[in-house]
Amino acid sequence: MPILSAIISLVMVVNLNPGWQSQGTQAIDYSEYDRLTRKYVDGRGLVDYKGLKGEIDSLKRFVDQLAAVSPDSHPQQFRDGGEQLRYWMTAYNAWVLYIATSEYPGKSSLWNFLGLFRNRSIKLGGKPLGLEDLEHGIIRKRYKEPRIHFYINCAAFSCPALWQGAIGHGRTWDVLEQSARRFINDPRHVKYDAAGKKLQISKIFDWFEEDFLNYLRDKKGIQKPHISQYILLYLQGPSRDDLAKTPVDQLSVKYFSYDKNLNEQK
Repeated sequence: MPILSAIISLVMVVNLNPGWQSQGTQAIDYSEYDRLTRKYVDGRGLVDYKGLKGEIDSLKRFVDQLAAVSPDSHPQQFRDGGEQLRYWMTAYNAWVLYIATSEYPGKSSLWNFLGLFRNRSIKLGGKPLGLEDLEHGIIRKRYKEPRIHFYINCAAFSCPALWQGAIGHGRTWDVLEQSARRFINDPRHVKYDAAGKKLQISKIFDWFEEDFLNYLRDKKGIQKPHISQYILLYLQGPSRDDLAKTPVDQLSVKYFSYDKNLNEQK
């Protein structure tokens, strides 16, 4: 029974060599990123860059893992869309954190001196690309998930707060849901004046408006969506009740100015 013997031999090889499927590479270990962000990121999402600079070698080892393995280079290590997206979003935040820490101190605004999103090359899964490519060409294009805008962090003060800890295995969608609620219920990002019918919101809702409106069209069946209808999905408390009562054609929408200063602890 040569066929049966071949199958048994193959099973034995796989069992004796767990790394066989990954072609000699190890799966991403998020533990060091988890430790570093819990130690140097506070509850507001602000970073102790001075302290983190002292452990930059540990952060470098983590981004080196990302540079070697990705869902594109080793798809067998990422079982579903949630695990893939977990990798891409973590890669974005980790590389931004590494670049910002490497350049610290001496500059108050990353956006003004690094060319962070256009000029900086990173590597993921053996492939060089830019942070803009990662955000727009992979994360936004492939997943069409507007909640990513509440998780990925650009190291500016007005960005969504950087999370303490890594996303746990199988928890990508839960963390995105929590990120949306945290961001939208923060008055620095969303504020509604019921008396004046004025909705003041983050510039993120302006820059990526189509991502939010497309979600309302495709997932909620709203033919002529308004950005306030997305915000209502997550807004809580009296402001939500007031906003829900206001017809969209009576709303005045304004945007907060975007603080591009470094998201460092003072």
